[in-house]
Amino acid sequence: MSQTENESLIALEQLMEEFFTHTTTNARKHEIEVQLNAFSNQRDCWKFCVYFLTHTSSQYVSMYALSTIESVINRQWASLEWEHRVQLKSALYSYLVDQDVTAPHFLRNKLAKLVVDIARFDWPHFFPEFLTNILQLLQSNDGQLLGLIMLRTTSEEFMNPRPDLSSYRKEELTKLLQQNIPQIFQILCTILENLGTKPRHAVTATPPPSPTHPGSAPDLTRELTAASFRPDNKDITRESLATIQHLFSWAQLAQIPLSLIKAIFYFTNISSYAQDDDDMCVLAMSALNELLYRKCTPPGTQDLFMQLYHHTVQLLRDIVCPNSSRIETLGNDFVGKLSELLALLVEQHLWRLEAEPGFTALDFLSLLFQLTMQLPSLQCYLRCLAVWAAFIKQLKPQNAHKYSEALVGLVGAVLNKMQFTYNQSQLEEIDNEICDDENETEWEIFLKTSIEVIAMVAEYAPIQTFNQVLVPWKTCNDVYCMLENVVDHRNYILKIEPSENVRLHCILRDLSSLTQTLARLSTLFIDHDNDYYKSSAPIITSLVNKLIESACISTNARFYLLKIGESRLIDDFTEVHSQMLAALKTWSPWMPLNNEITCHHLKQLLAITLPLLRDGVQHPGKISHAAAHLLLNLSNTIFPPSLIVLPSVVEFIHIAPNLRYSGKHTREVVNNAVCNILIRPWGDLSQADTTHRNILTSAFFDSLTKEFRELSPHTPESKVREVVSSTLPSLTHIIEFAKNYPSQSKKLLYVGLKSSIDVALEVFPDYSKYPEVSDHILVLFLNVLNVLQQQLGVENTKRAVDVFLDVAISQQQSKNLSGLDKLLQILQIVVESPGSSYKSFLPGILQLCMQHVYPIVICQANEQPDVIIALLTLLHSILIHRWQYFYISQVRLGHSPGCSETEPGPDSPQQPAQLLAVLQVFGQALLQPDINTFRTSLTALEDLNSKWKLYHKLLFREQLLCQFLTVLCHALLDRTQALLTEDILLTIYNMAAVSFQVFFDTFLVDFIQNMGGLAQQQRDSLKQSFSHETDMPTFIQQFQRFINDMRCYKLCNASLPLGSVTL
Repeated sequence: MSQTENESLIALEQLMEEFFTHTTTNARKHEIEVQLNAFSNQRDCWKFCVYFLTHTSSQYVSMYALSTIESVINRQWASLEWEHRVQLKSALYSYLVDQDVTAPHFLRNKLAKLVVDIARFDWPHFFPEFLTNILQLLQSNDGQLLGLIMLRTTSEEFMNPRPDLSSYRKEELTKLLQQNIPQIFQILCTILENLGTKPRHAVTATPPPSPTHPGSAPDLTRELTAASFRPDNKDITRESLATIQHLFSWAQLAQIPLSLIKAIFYFTNISSYAQDDDDMCVLAMSALNELLYRKCTPPGTQDLFMQLYHHTVQLLRDIVCPNSSRIETLGNDFVGKLSELLALLVEQHLWRLEAEPGFTALDFLSLLFQLTMQLPSLQCYLRCLAVWAAFIKQLKPQNAHKYSEALVGLVGAVLNKMQFTYNQSQLEEIDNEICDDENETEWEIFLKTSIEVIAMVAEYAPIQTFNQVLVPWKTCNDVYCMLENVVDHRNYILKIEPSENVRLHCILRDLSSLTQTLARLSTLFIDHDNDYYKSSAPIITSLVNKLIESACISTNARFYLLKIGESRLIDDFTEVHSQMLAALKTWSPWMPLNNEITCHHLKQLLAITLPLLRDGVQHPGKISHAAAHLLLNLSNTIFPPSLIVLPSVVEFIHIAPNLRYSGKHTREVVNNAVCNILIRPWGDLSQADTTHRNILTSAFFDSLTKEFRELSPHTPESKVREVVSSTLPSLTHIIEFAKNYPSQSKKLLYVGLKSSIDVALEVFPDYSKYPEVSDHILVLFLNVLNVLQQQLGVENTKRAVDVFLDVAISQQQSKNLSGLDKLLQILQIVVESPGSSYKSFLPGILQLCMQHVYPIVICQANEQPDVIIALLTLLHSILIHRWQYFYISQVRLGHSPGCSETEPGPDSPQQPAQLLAVLQVFGQALLQPDINTFRTSLTALEDLNSKWKLYHKLLFREQLLCQFLTVLCHALLDRTQALLTEDILLTIYNMAAVSFQVFFDTFLVDFIQNMGGLAQQQRDSLKQSFSHETDMPTFIQQFQRFINDMRCYKLCNASLPLGSVTL
């Protein structure tokens, strides 16, 4: 570039224009970048940049110049000559103040940030006028907007400083800014009060509250100046509120004047604004919410939150005013912020406010009720229900009676809101097809939220709430039961008029929703100790009988199979049927199914359930799944021999293994139910009963596994994949389901599965080349060892482990990691098995881990973090559960600890080289970037130290302690695992606690001395400033300061003459 400023500017403008032209090639852009970077690295480039700023009309050039100056400030400020610092500071500030109001926002904001960046280093010592200038701008008409931008930027940069500031400087900035907060808040309050607006619509629906009433609040409208609202004032308002929001995130609550809260609330409800000014209301709400995000409420802030409450009530009163159309224009963003404020206020402060004499929340609840029911959009309605949920959660039982009427009224309104009979137009708009990330549709979320609120109210008024739901349910159910009489079984149609389809649709949808609601309420009526249990018994018994009757009609009529012209009715019938079955499951505790007198209930339920399951895919998946869960519930409740005597149950057990269903997990649930019947304890059995049971069990598992047991090494790969993927997951699920069975039941299960387990082990070497098949087999054995290891026995376990080890070693030669994590989990179960019989596995397992697995997984740790985590978990398990493999206890040696100096004691490992290699794996894991790998290693080390005093062992102290401390210190210094900072600091403290004197006098000195990029003066400063306190909180605080200051030095030294910065 040319040496003259003007020629340089012309050349730069040409380069920037060329760079941003779409026809410029990437190669040419790279050349331009090289030229620009070369210029930016020149010593006095900032002088040219100041000239460019004041003489160019190109925004590209301006941003390049500002970015270059920013780099100079952040990297070279301390090394600039005093005159140059003054010159640059003055030029930037003057250019900032001279900016026209039409100047691009991004340029103005960038300039403001550069001035604040300078103040981070110089204020108040070498830039004393910095804050004074901001305050003067705030109080001037022309510079108010700029002052607000400067203040917000100052708050952001000073309270969230970058790592190039020392701890002392960070604390100094915070303290200095805190001292000026009262004055700043007073000025901001004046700004908001002076902005004003046109008078709002008068509120006439609610009489003005009495000043002595605890719920009263000042009328903000009358107390604020009424003035025209100019467009430039809107910018000032937005910037003021954004600035206040950030100040609220850190300022002391006691410093916030009540007048400022009052002024902010004014901007939450500016009904005379144009619709595009809604963002000002959202900003005002965001600022208020910032206060409520802070959990801490210091003494003396009661008035602040009381005012927040009163102003909130006034805001709600204004919104729901009948003479105002404000509620119809509320945007989703505003309602989201409003509901957040209401929920936070209720959750964190309402209980405190209730302690005030004469306080009542009835006004608040009345207004919240109106808001909930009047808001037009579903999203807004659900947000209001979330506020109700927050209120009910914090409600104290002794205060519940005060709000019972309001809560019962809420239940009635929510029921009406969720019924098509009353609210069809809005409910039809709710989507019930597209699922979100949680696999829920919009309708499911709406219904679940509504039902949960009803259930929460029912905890305080169970009978009343139950009856409120039961009355409309009975109405819908009566209509549903009558449908059986209008079925034309010959033509498979419903004999109803087409005009009745819409009404029937609404009734079916409501029946489904209300049935689901009643099912949810069942949990409140199961506890026999409840006061209302006996009084509610007749009503519940009647409900259960009606549910059984309706479910019988559903199963017999199968409405969803009829030829119905309107397809949505088919979906409605399906949903009603599935909800009936689900409700029977939840209410089954009310049925005395083991009582001979009432065993007809059992036969009825089986008649409802088994036909739906016998027919498999003929029925909708939702119905089959609900029927399967009802059968599973019966198998959990009924004494198995009472079921096995029923021919329909025996018949179903025989055909169950071959049934297929539309639902994804229905087959698993059915298998669980059959296993419950066959394997759960039967009590004392006769020889005939035992034989009958064994025959049924063998028949079930033989049929379930027939195709798998017929596999051989010659079976085609496609057939192998098909059979394995359909059979082994079912077996795995059955085993996992049986984990809580008693030992005798597990033995029976193992007998049924033994042949399949043997086949899986036999074919594993041949099928291990198929990743999917191998994975299924390993998952099966993982569950077998987890649940049935005692039944499997030591010899069979050893045989299985030998097979897996042989296959694993052969596969590692090809660096194949498929299924390795499952294998390592299997070995972990073996290691953790009680008793000494499994100790013989340890040498082989350690050999596999250290010689075959570790060398491969450490090279692929980033790509395959699950495998190295599984390895770390296994090694941790070995050390935790088999510590005696490495250290023989003094008790086992026959003497008290420490009495023998010649024989190997607890601090002399039996396998030192192997133990050292294992521990070094944990050290290598701490060097990995993956946070889960790092966390697993760190947690394992802390666990080992807690149980076995690992850090105190001689081998660890002499060979590993310094290395581990160094790695952890670098992790803090480089911020590679910032989310785990607290865990790392605690681990460092525990390692240092082995010998604080060695840590302070040796490790810390060596660490500082060996750290590159530091001047000797800085090293001395770091040593001297580190207090040698040994209590945990002080030590950790000191260490954080130490790391922060070292990081600051290294960052500054990277761009400044070494040692330019000291504390």
